[in-house]
Amino acid sequence: MLRILIGDDHAVFRRGTKDVLQEHFAPLEVHEAKTGWEMVTLASQGKWDAFIMDVTMPGKSGTDLLEHIRSLHPSTPVLVYSMHSEESYAVRMIRSGASGYLNKSTGLDELVAAMRSILAGQEFINPAVARCLIERMRTKDSGQLHDALSNREFQILRMVAQGESLKQIALTLCVSANTVSTYRTRILQRLRLKTNAELTRYALEHALI
Repeated sequence: MLRILIGDDHAVFRRGTKDVLQEHFAPLEVHEAKTGWEMVTLASQGKWDAFIMDVTMPGKSGTDLLEHIRSLHPSTPVLVYSMHSEESYAVRMIRSGASGYLNKSTGLDELVAAMRSILAGQEFINPAVARCLIERMRTKDSGQLHDALSNREFQILRMVAQGESLKQIALTLCVSANTVSTYRTRILQRLRLKTNAELTRYALEHALI
């Protein structure tokens, strides 16, 4: 029996994804997590055949969540299933270990195709993601300043842009507030920005939050 864990903070998407999987893959056992930390807890319990996760979840999320899941199950495929566009996240998530990236606006047939691919031990790269990968290969400068940020810098960029204080971020990441402040300063410099308001505007314009 296949065991698949779905991590998504939207109950409707979890239910819809679960229904699709149960229709096309049997026998099947599906578990659900509504937060990043809940997904980590469930992932640590037993053997899994695949993980499906959103990019943005309460608590642990994004590349940080993906890398944690991969550390627990290095050989288990992870499909990132997100509302964010491929241009915003696909390459970064694949570089961090995702077996595929799928936008939630795509049809259910593509979700089934993606799951068949990763369960067979193959990467799932659809045309939209392939275009992003090719563009990155053709030019060193993708035109997006945030592409040059490290995963931790990118994570803090999103947290600051969503209005979290330095203290809140420090508690979530288990680091000091001074460390977060240093990251924030570095991020602003690399994005050629000066204030948190400009950072939030940048994140909104590039669909990062």
